[in-house]
Amino acid sequence: MIPKGENYVYGATAEKLKYDVYEQNKVLKEKKRQKRNAKAKIKAVCLLLCIFGACFLVIYRYALITEMNYKLDKSIKSYNSIRDENAQLRVEIDRATDLNRIKEIAQQKLGMQRPDKYQIVYVNVPKNDYTEVVTEVKKEERPAGNVFAILFDKVGKLTRLAY
Repeated sequence: MIPKGENYVYGATAEKLKYDVYEQNKVLKEKKRQKRNAKAKIKAVCLLLCIFGACFLVIYRYALITEMNYKLDKSIKSYNSIRDENAQLRVEIDRATDLNRIKEIAQQKLGMQRPDKYQIVYVNVPKNDYTEVVTEVKKEERPAGNVFAILFDKVGKLTRLAY
């Protein structure tokens, strides 16, 4: 029997070399080092680009949030100004509809006065209410059937209108 590790190959693969060709040759060793450095540089650049992209996305998101906050503040200010204007208009309407003020304006500016007894005319209004309320809603009659039946019905109504 051959001891393990001596000139006998176990399995279908060849035995690995025990020495490195790149270690003995300085030119090949330098090329191997440059290749490793180039790969490391490419990895570093890719990593920096990924970090830059992530930072850019975060900054962009904060910029959008800030822009939305500015728009929201502007809308709130606009809403508050309109609300204040509405409150002022309500006060003016309340002041303008005061009966004493209306009486004053009518007497001073328009020269109106209260009617005398002979100028008053009384009107008798009966107690019955003559208002009529429609309780039924008129529904449009639709022909039952498919689309062609509805279409023929519409054409028939159109021809009746034409003649």
